[in-house]
Amino acid sequence: MSSMSKKMVNSAVALGCMLFAAPVMAHEALNEYVLDPMMVTAARYEQRDIDIPAATEIYDQQKIEKLGANNVMEVVRNIPGFTLMASPFGNTYIGFRGLSRHNVAILVNGIHLSQDGNYDLESISTDIIERIEVVKGGSTVLYGSGASAGVINIITKKNASVNKVLVGFGDKNKFKGAVNVANDKLQMSYSRQQSKDRGFVYKSGGASNYWTGDKLEKDSLNLQYAISDNLSLQYMYSKKVSDCSKSVNGVYKPGFHSDIKYNFGSLRYVNDDLQATVFFRNRDWKTNTFSTHQKGHNYGADLQDKFKLGNTMLTVGFNYENETTDNEDTRDTVKRDSGAVFFMTETPVSDKTKILLGAREAYVEESGSKLCPQFQVMHSIGKDDNIYLNINRSMRAPEVNEQWGTGDYIKNPNLKAEHGWNYEIGWKKKLSDNELLKINAFHMTLNDRIYGQSIDADTAIHLNADKYKNTGVEISYEKAASDKFSYNLGASYANPQQKKHDKEWERVDFKLGLHAGIGYSVGKTNADIYANYMAERSHNVKPMLDLTLNVKQQITKNDALKFTVYNLLDRDDIRTGSTTGTGAMLEERNWLLSYEHSF
Repeated sequence: MSSMSKKMVNSAVALGCMLFAAPVMAHEALNEYVLDPMMVTAARYEQRDIDIPAATEIYDQQKIEKLGANNVMEVVRNIPGFTLMASPFGNTYIGFRGLSRHNVAILVNGIHLSQDGNYDLESISTDIIERIEVVKGGSTVLYGSGASAGVINIITKKNASVNKVLVGFGDKNKFKGAVNVANDKLQMSYSRQQSKDRGFVYKSGGASNYWTGDKLEKDSLNLQYAISDNLSLQYMYSKKVSDCSKSVNGVYKPGFHSDIKYNFGSLRYVNDDLQATVFFRNRDWKTNTFSTHQKGHNYGADLQDKFKLGNTMLTVGFNYENETTDNEDTRDTVKRDSGAVFFMTETPVSDKTKILLGAREAYVEESGSKLCPQFQVMHSIGKDDNIYLNINRSMRAPEVNEQWGTGDYIKNPNLKAEHGWNYEIGWKKKLSDNELLKINAFHMTLNDRIYGQSIDADTAIHLNADKYKNTGVEISYEKAASDKFSYNLGASYANPQQKKHDKEWERVDFKLGLHAGIGYSVGKTNADIYANYMAERSHNVKPMLDLTLNVKQQITKNDALKFTVYNLLDRDDIRTGSTTGTGAMLEERNWLLSYEHSF
């Protein structure tokens, strides 16, 4: 690192120390920002977060700005209790409650983004995001296969509040450029991000064998057009190119090149409670590793409506999807259909208690059908003070890649679908307009959990485990203490375990997770620090501590400077031989200085 880079980072560390000390003496008037957000994901229609009988998190534009996040992954990795999975190709995936990416439904405006279990949240710029809504726990009834651990719904901006351009530079040849322009009907956002010399990204074949990230380039485009007041069109495109080299006992050798392209489009009609969407998505992935070239194509439709029957609200829906995956390395083309019908009722049984009852009949070709019911109770014990119970059944059909193989994974056409039950009790309380507390305890079980198993040094296979279980507790607290000072805290403790055939229970992910954020404002300067900590991890992996610092200086009404340092303490976290991923969970410390102009 250059002397200038070291000075900038040292200054950032010093500023961070002052941030933690200064708020102790702050006694200002209450912030006008009220912690009472609305959410649509948990029930498929809008209601207050505090009235939802499930574990939830909401990241609005203000929170995203405080995080200094450039892409969606930099936001969601701050969710308390998250599970990360990384690969040397530059992909990072997220899970909850010890379950991997395949058990979390990733949505864009309520429509699934994942193609054969793959998505790229790092190529979706936060410049186009209105808010990100998170529901943890089983959500199969409303969102189908792959939502047994939760849902992340990325809600894009309906129109740009301001036009703007952004340009940023950092160490490791880091660059970001973005532009957002819009009129009454059309919105266009484009973002370009790139970096070089990213450091170690993968470890394999012994302690002295490392993969080094040489180049990473990301392009993302979002177009939205309002055809009428009820009809809107959206198109998203992203491309990510990554190059890595390999070091074996200190000797560098040629590595791999990866090129991934995503396309996602939807046509959405909304008329009061009636919503109808047709969509498509495809993914094209080329890499010289195993000479892999994989193409995936999906198209489908999603329909829902809401009715009032006496004092009961009834939501009903239907969806259908066709999936085609071509693998050049296995010379296979696999096609399958899936569909479902679902309903959810909400009935107040007293002034303080409401009951939600629903079910989904889901069908996935070659995996059969499953009936997944859900029962929820929300009871008010005071003003803005609610307790709830949530019981639901979940299922996940095998991905095409898991069943039919790709790269170093061989076929297992007998792979079965996962299924199990989720139990959760929780408490949500607004302590004041500026103070929010959430506590929940959960227990979940899965039969036939799908996991990867190595056969030899070059091949692996996906199998079904006998059982999976996890019991834990999660706590989150946030407060806007004054117009200058805010903070949030989060903690999770669980014990995710898996039992393979004729073997003992083994832990498959971390037990303790901690999260904290603190923000302070002085005049036109805003500064925030966020920390994530994981301990008691599986496979004797050392604890992870990740700190991010973000400072923004408003120069004029339309001009601002932002300085962000990622992995402030320069900790390394490269996993190997784990069921939850083998890549680098943290990049080496790096910074980005950007300038933003609104017009």
